[in-house]
Amino acid sequence: MFNGLKINNLIDRSGITKVTLFTAIGLSKKGLDDIISGTHAPRVTILESIADYFKVPMDYFFDREVDCSGINIGHQVKGNGNNVSGDITLSECRKEIEHLKSLLEEKERIISEKERTIQILMNK
Repeated sequence: MFNGLKINNLIDRSGITKVTLFTAIGLSKKGLDDIISGTHAPRVTILESIADYFKVPMDYFFDREVDCSGINIGHQVKGNGNNVSGDITLSECRKEIEHLKSLLEEKERIISEKERTIQILMNK
């Protein structure tokens, strides 16, 4: 559930005023107050602007707990993007990246070879 009071917390912690925030994101004072009080839910674009302004994820403004224990997204890594855990190491990740790079290089080599063959056949 959206929690507009978290915007107040960010304003207080950053030491800015509400005027600074609503001016920066292109919102009226009443619009910002309505969002903070919960009178109106913010549009996604406004919430994104606020999150960008404070450099926090948009999910920061919501009070929710997601049970990620049953979601498996591969390689013994579980989560939903907001909360990820697992057993893949950095070295395994780097190894996989290098493997994928070599596959891409091989693909490019094959494509180049086929293009040369096509060019030769077209010139005959």
